[in-house]
This record gives sequence, structure tokens and C-alpha cells, in this order.
Amino acid sequence: MKIFKRTIILVMAMMATITLVAQNTYKVKGRAVKAATVNVMEQAKNAVDKESAPVFKVPNQEWKGRDWPVGEKIIYRDTKKAVINTPSRSRTLSPPPDTTFLGVLDNQSSIPPDVMGTAGDDYVMTTLNTQVRIHEKDGTPVMTTGLSSFWGPMPDHESTFDPKIVYDPYNDRWIFVTPSHPSLGLSKLYLGVSQTSDPTGDWNMYYVNTDPTDITWFDFPTIGFNKKWIVVSGNQFGGDYYRTVFVFNKQQAYDGVENLDYTRFATTEGFTIAPMVTYDTTLESMYLISAASGNSNGYGYLKKFKIEGDVNNPNFIYEGAIGVPDPWDSYVGNAGNFLPQKGSSTLINAVDARIVNVVYRNGKIWAVHHIFLPANNPQRVAVQWWQLDTTGVILERGRIEDTTNLYSFAFPSIAVNKFEDIMIGHDVFSVDQYPSAAYSFKGNYEASGTIRTYYQYKDGLAPYNKSFGSGRNRWGDYSSTALDPVDQTDFWTIQEYSEEPSSTWSTYWAYVKTSYPPIADFEAEHTLIPTGENINFSDLSKGIPGNWEWSFEGGTPSSSSAQNPSQILFDTDGSYDVQFIASNELGIDTLVKENYITASSTILPEIVFGADREAICVGEPVHFTDSSLYMPRSWEWQFTPSTVAFEAGTDAFSQNPIVSFNESGTYSVTLTATNLNGSTTDTRFDYIVAGGFVPYFHENFEAGFDNQYWQIDNPDNRSTWQISQTAGDYSQFSASIDFTEYIYYGERDRLISPPFNLEGMSNAVLEFKHAYATRFDGATDSLIVLLSDDCGTTWTRLAAYGDDGTGNFATHEKYDGSDLWVPQNPADWCGQGYGSPCNSISLDNWVGKSNVLIAFESFNSFGNPLYIDNVTVTQFVGVDETGSETSFKVYPNPAKNHLTIEWDANSLFNNLIIANQLGQTLLKQDVGNKHIVNLSTSNWPRGVYTIRLENRSETRTQKLVVY
Repeated sequence: MKIFKRTIILVMAMMATITLVAQNTYKVKGRAVKAATVNVMEQAKNAVDKESAPVFKVPNQEWKGRDWPVGEKIIYRDTKKAVINTPSRSRTLSPPPDTTFLGVLDNQSSIPPDVMGTAGDDYVMTTLNTQVRIHEKDGTPVMTTGLSSFWGPMPDHESTFDPKIVYDPYNDRWIFVTPSHPSLGLSKLYLGVSQTSDPTGDWNMYYVNTDPTDITWFDFPTIGFNKKWIVVSGNQFGGDYYRTVFVFNKQQAYDGVENLDYTRFATTEGFTIAPMVTYDTTLESMYLISAASGNSNGYGYLKKFKIEGDVNNPNFIYEGAIGVPDPWDSYVGNAGNFLPQKGSSTLINAVDARIVNVVYRNGKIWAVHHIFLPANNPQRVAVQWWQLDTTGVILERGRIEDTTNLYSFAFPSIAVNKFEDIMIGHDVFSVDQYPSAAYSFKGNYEASGTIRTYYQYKDGLAPYNKSFGSGRNRWGDYSSTALDPVDQTDFWTIQEYSEEPSSTWSTYWAYVKTSYPPIADFEAEHTLIPTGENINFSDLSKGIPGNWEWSFEGGTPSSSSAQNPSQILFDTDGSYDVQFIASNELGIDTLVKENYITASSTILPEIVFGADREAICVGEPVHFTDSSLYMPRSWEWQFTPSTVAFEAGTDAFSQNPIVSFNESGTYSVTLTATNLNGSTTDTRFDYIVAGGFVPYFHENFEAGFDNQYWQIDNPDNRSTWQISQTAGDYSQFSASIDFTEYIYYGERDRLISPPFNLEGMSNAVLEFKHAYATRFDGATDSLIVLLSDDCGTTWTRLAAYGDDGTGNFATHEKYDGSDLWVPQNPADWCGQGYGSPCNSISLDNWVGKSNVLIAFESFNSFGNPLYIDNVTVTQFVGVDETGSETSFKVYPNPAKNHLTIEWDANSLFNNLIIANQLGQTLLKQDVGNKHIVNLSTSNWPRGVYTIRLENRSETRTQKLVVY
């Protein structure tokens, strides 16, 4: 090991902390550097590359099948062969998923994707070579950014690969590692830990130079943790060939210290040494597993390692090999291309038999990998899983294998729940199908070594052939199966499958609920009901019960064995218990809810209703929804004025009518709801505004888009208009469009206003403020302003803006920094400082009309974001003007949730007073240094209010309607 000696001398000169701890194992202490604490959501919003940079990531050109010698130290040799589980539809299927959704789709920039992700309390996080994406658990995307962008604060972050992520359920932290630069001199390892269970929040980010001598570079990390350490292992390639194990102080990483203590071990034992994810808060040691020779004198082997000792002075020990008498091959020829697929003679790369993840629970160690069978002449790939005790004795082992050679199973990952059920996620390959995503489940109560037939939850859709010139048709390299940390019973897996068009990979999530002794729970559709009503019950039990026994005190019928009993009658006044017993083959649980149902002969409906839109065009349908309490059976709707039409077969007696309004103006809505005990009536005055808002209209986007019914037309369902935090004259938030998020040049999105009613006006003008800085010479993004006087059926262009390099549209000099340009002060907006004046557009040609919409259409040239704010439609010119000396502006009026009061900045008032119709003061506020006030009216009672502005010599008054 001549090069190893040169490494020792150089590192000693740098750190003077290296120690020879065992034969072929070296120990170095160091400190990872904290690059930053980063809010990843904000970073993602400002990142230029939401997807990875358009540079192809070519597979490791140095890969070749390795010899993994066993050595002489054997700690356990089994005499039993593995249980072979040949998938069959006659055998019990793995349970179907409760939820599935798309992870991340191929953007044609990387092979393989390196499929990785895990679940937290409220989110799942996908981390691939191309992108990082955070989903809510129902599949709703929350954040997407490029892998390199995620690590933006790190040095040399432009070339990242092989991401790995786990979740620590005992400390509610995400732990994420990624290497950068597969080359000598630049190779680094990045480590990020979230500060909370929310992955969109702040992260502590550290980096380590993986080889200070620059002789090797770091590849293929594996990750684990226990109560003391975060452990990351990897393979070193280049001028030497060995394995590295980094042992980080976990609590320091969570605390966000500036210099994070770690110990680095280098060893020539094993290959791809995987530390365990530890589901135990007391275990002092860390165990690691690697695959060894699959066929040494008729035995196949694993290798077992151990880390023990003080948190900042651990020791790394190779304990020995574990053998079984049914050998396998660890890799194949043809550069690893071996897996069959439908529709193509090109084989898919299977890499090798390395172990990627290891789990510890209840004193046992689980591991999984795929292997090539039969030994010496492989015809198929099988999944092999292991269960060991901490001394290395094999407790259980099994294989997912098709001995007919029709199907192969590869790229497995394993998770174990608190009951010791296991789930193995894997891909399925065959000449009969395209590469597909699946998982196999084993209950803790099922026979040793057995596992159920796999459930294929995402079928492949096309052949796959993509090598980027490497000669290796790459897939994998791995997958992820994880435990849901909320109750540590259910599973998540993310697997790869082939998408259309051909040679496209994609990833898909599956969430699988498991069966265990039930935990009984239920709910009733209603709990306070009119006497004589029938109600329905729903089983909410965990553990997938198979039998249900209900008892209903005071109910008819008084019992049921249905899972979700319906039409249970309570015909006598009183409060009644409900008992529920849930059972399955694993156990039974009983729940009694005392006085759960109350039947009353006096309870009347409580009116609750809403509409999908309250500001509409004339003739536009509105969907009304009744949510009234206490079980109304009939409804009657009245509209004032009565110039309405009922649509889609509904009428005035429908629970949820669809109504169009035939005249411009405001409409009041009255609903009478009747239950078995009687009726209740409620009216919302001036609830619907048909034909549009009557100016003066003002929008500052402080309350988002929904408050005043802005709509977005987003043809590609990707980047579009959003609310962004900015700085300037008026408000903290603006409407914005981020042109850097687009994929294709010239894409357009529209931000569409609520309707306006210009009837009775002699003139009208549209004004708005904007902020924009060009990013590239000779190229500019554009803003087009359009108007429709038929509620969006046809559009007329009012104006088009784009900078010609002279500041005729830009409001700030060119900005081409690595982050996104955001206006920081008033001078960054139009009409102030650099560049463009603000824009005023006459609407005189449309006065007298209702159903008028305004649209701001963006045209993409990949420049800086464009910001819009303070949109007004009025009869007088000047965004900042306030009208006559004796008036002030109140908008919107009528108001519902939000109110703005604005007056001339040259007029000084001491007090703002708002009183109700009885003259009672609702609000009194000192406004001595203000000329604009924003108020929330969401909790104000409906009615008419008086607004007064006062000083020593003057009082100004206006009326306000709140609905």
C-alpha cells in the first residue's frame, strides 16, 4: 500500500491527528466547515436553475466489477440455504398502496437518476441527481430545485451526484448528504441537517474535503445514524482504492456549530460499507454491513463492522465475515448490462451486488441487496434480504427470485416497522414488460424467510436505452424504502420506472399502510341531531381490521357488523353512548364514546353557505354550497334583485344551486334551511357583485390573489405568476413572474383581474407600478397588457412593454448576479431613480361597459423576474393621487375581508374613527404620520359603517358597507 503511506505523511503534516487503529484501517480527526444556515424554500425561489444545469452527468467511467475477498476472519457460517420466494398470483399479494404519486420525471440531464427519498412527519422529500422535490403526503408538490442549487452555498457545488437522505424520528430532523466533483482535487462531501421537521425551512450545511491529499475522489455514499453519530461511508477512486467512513458528531450538527467534529476512517476491507439507520435511542454502537465475495469455496459472504467509543473519539472495527452455503455472483460482464426489457434487445445495467441500506431495530440488523444467479453462470437477478443479531448470527434470510429466469428483481431497499414487518422496494424487469416499480411485504407473523408476492404499483411504459456514450445503459443506481415516522408502522417507497417517450426514466412514490392489532377509532357524520334523524358512522381504525362490532345505545338498529354503518335512527331525545369493537387476525380493540350522540327536538339549522366567486361577470355561473349545521332536509334560496337564472338543472330548492346573475350590480342572497324541528333564515346583503367592481379599484397584493378574485392562466402548469416579498413605496408583497423558471423561450402566462363595471363613468384609466432589470444584453422579457369586454372570450391588446437597452421599461440597471434580482427600495420601481416611468393606460373606449377584464401577460426571455404592484382603475389620473381635497378613498367598498383607507399625503389628520350604525365606536387609531391604512374586516359584523378622518380644523366622512 505505497500510496496509502504517502497519504499518511501528508495528512499528518496537515493535522497531526492520524492514527493506525488496525491492520489496513487508518483514523483521522477533523472538522467539517459550516458553509451556511439556509432557508431552502427561499433559496429555491431565488435559484436560477430550478432543474439541474444542462450538463450531462456521465456515469462513473472507472466502474468495473470488483473482487471482494473474504479474508480469514469468519464470525459466522450458516448451514441453511435461503428460502426462495418465487412470485406467484396463487400466493398472498403484498398489500396495495394507499397513495401513489409522481416523484421526479427525467429532464434528460443525468443517468442514472440515483433514486432516493424519505418521509418525515408532514412531507416526503425526493432527492435525485437532477432535482430535489418536497411533496406534501398527498402528493402536492411544495418545492422543486436543482440538486446543485440545493447546495448553493457550498464551494464547488456545480457538479453534485449520488444524493442520500434519511429522517431521524427521535429528533425530527432530515439528514442529507451529497458528494461533489468526481475528480481529484475538488472532491467534497456535503452534509445538511434540517433545524426542524419542516424540510422547507432552515438547514445547517457543512462540507468536508474527502481527501486532503487529492489522491482520490469520493463516490457512492451510504448513510446512517444512531443517538451519537451521523455516519457516512463511501468508496475512494483515483490514485488509490479504499473505503472511507466519516463519523460526525450528530448533536453538534443539529446545534449548528461552526466547526463540526468528525472522525475519518480509511479501510481496505469491504466495498460500499453501509451504516445502519438506528431505531433505538439507547444503543451505544453503530454497526455497518458490506457485501463480500458472493462465491468463495461455495459460500457467499457479507462483512460486518462496528463503531464504538466516545462521541468524539470513536473506534472503527472490522469484526469479520458472515457466510451462507448458496453462493451468487456479485457482478456480470458486458459492463454490467444484464437486465431484460420488453421491446428492446438492449439490456439494462444492473451494476453489482453492493448493499445500500441497513436498518437496526429491537436488537436486530436488516440488510438487502440484489445478486446474480446461479453462481458462475448468471441468468437472472434476485433480491436477497438478511436479518442478523448484533454478533453476526443469521436469524432470517430470504430471496425474491424467479427460477424460470423470466423475471429479474433489482435495486432493492428495505424498511422495518415497530412490529418488525418489513417492506422491500425494488424494480421488476422482464422481456414481457417494460421496467416497472414494485414492492414486497412480509408481516412479522409470517413464516421465516418468506415474503409475499410483489405488488407492481407503477407499470413501465416504454423501452429504455440511454448511456450518454458510456456503453452502460444505466438504471438505479439504487432506490429508497422508508418508514413513516408518525407512528412507525407504515411504509413509503420511491422506485424508478420507464416513461414515454422511450429512453425516459421517471420515479414514483407509494405509501403502504400495514396491518397490525387494531387501534379502534370512529366518527359519526353528525353528533348533535334533530330527534328522529338517521346518521352514518365511519370506521377510522388503524391496523386494517377485518371485523367490526357496533352497539348503538338509543339507536335503531341497536347493533351492526358493517364497517361503516348507515341510517342509524335516534327517535328519542337524549344523549347516547356508542361502542365499537375492531379486530383482525392479530388482535382486538374496543372503544366506547360516552354521550356521543345527542338527539334534540329543539335544535334548528345553523345557516352556513358560500359561493365559489363573489365578483363575477353578468351571466357567469356561481356555484353556491350549503354547509348548514344540524341536518337540514330542505332549502329555499332567494336573490334580491330576482334577475337570476338557475343553471344545470338546479332550482331555488336545491341544496347547492348554480346561479347566473343577469344584471350588473350587487345582489343579496337569502337561504332558508329546514330540518325536522323547523326552519332558520339568514341573509347576506350585497353578497354577489355582478358585472364587476365599480372603480375606484386598487390592488396592492398584500392579501394575495384570492382576496379580490385574480385568476391565473398557466398553459404549461409550471412557472407562473406568484406573490413575492419586495421592498418599495407601498407594500411588502407584489405580483411577480420568475422568467428563470421557464424551460422554453417565449412561454406566456396571464394574470387576470377581477371584472370591472365601468357603467356610468365619463372616463377611466388603468395604472400600475412595475419593477424589472434586464439580465442579458440584447434580450428582454416583455409585458403585454390586454383588455376583454366580454369576460375573457376575446382580448384587445392595450400596450406592450420590453426594454430596448435604454431603460424604457427596465427600472434598474442590468443585473446578472447568481441570485435573482428583487427590488429593494423605492428607486427600484418605475417613476423613480433609474429608467422607466410608470404607465397610465386610458380605458375611455370601454366606459359604459361591464364585464371588463384586464390581463397582464408575460413573455419569457429567461431574464430577471418582473414585479407588478399598486394596480388601480379609476376616473382620475395618477397612482398616488387621492382625488379632491375634501375626499378620501375607501376600497374595496363594499368590503369583506380587507379594507384600505387612503388620503392625500399633504393632508394631515390626527385620528381615524370607525363607528357602526348605532354610533358606537368600533376603532379609533392615531394616524398622525400616515396617509394609508390597511385593516382586516374579516371579523366585523355585516352592516354599514361611518369612517371619519379628523384634525383640529377638519372632519372628512365616508360610508362603508361590510358584507
